[in-house]
Amino acid sequence: MRLAGFGTRMAMGRGRTALGYLFAAPLLFVLAIAILLPAGYNTVVAFFRYNATRDTWRYTGFDNFTALFESDAFWNSFAVTLIWVTGNVALQLVVGFWVALALNRIVRFRGAFSAVLLIPWVSSFVVVAVLFLWIYHPQLGVLNDLLLKLGLVQKPVAWLSSPELAQLSLVLANSWKFFPLVMITLFTGLQDVPGEVLEAAEIDGAGRFQTLVRIVVPLLAPSIATAVLLSTIWGYNSFTLPIIMTAGGPLGSTEIMGLYIYKLAFDAFDFGGAAAASLVLFVQILVVVALYLRFADRELAPSA
Repeated sequence: MRLAGFGTRMAMGRGRTALGYLFAAPLLFVLAIAILLPAGYNTVVAFFRYNATRDTWRYTGFDNFTALFESDAFWNSFAVTLIWVTGNVALQLVVGFWVALALNRIVRFRGAFSAVLLIPWVSSFVVVAVLFLWIYHPQLGVLNDLLLKLGLVQKPVAWLSSPELAQLSLVLANSWKFFPLVMITLFTGLQDVPGEVLEAAEIDGAGRFQTLVRIVVPLLAPSIATAVLLSTIWGYNSFTLPIIMTAGGPLGSTEIMGLYIYKLAFDAFDFGGAAAASLVLFVQILVVVALYLRFADRELAPSA
């Protein structure tokens, strides 16, 4: 009788699984059309070269990749992208973490504060770009006006015209938009930190900093890893803010991979090279995701 009951439960489980796949089939089909087909087409294009004068395609094998790796512009965009992603992830993580800690200590009107803090995240890229173009304006910008009145600078600073400052200025603007995503991720993780653990640490004489470093941060490791992953992916996929605010200048100091691919395709009409560059960018993101999954398997897997 027990074996019969077990067999019945197994059959019911398989039936529910099959029903779940059946319900998910339309969504999986749409995702396949929307994602797999363009990705496959891009992969094929990476091995062809387009002749704009004759409107023809010619198979070139790995020539597009060879030309890419021999291009100084590609390696410049590669280096700029690494600096861009590192700066954004670090700044968003620090700001998002401390804002999440502050929000977690608020009891009254937490919803209102959360709504205000989410304004940058829900604002469109164009609005954020125009806002910071006004803030960074050499003559009319509020940032220069404030620094001049405080006596911190002697003359207006060309924030977006200087190769040394343009990257930093863009990182600040992009981090302002995206730090709420990190904040919400970490704030959600803080809700799962057991209160009795914090109380025990306080009873044992641990200070706030010790509690933060030795208890809160280790318990938040999964949330921090998720925040870093999301911030890194958004950093690699950035395009709108840089193209509106600097268009990759000055002197290529803000030409991240997304901009480089765009210019390669629509300025130089090198669609094969742009496709090859996009595959290189995809591999970089894939490496980050693989590292995250390895961390998740090791740290989040239930212990035997």
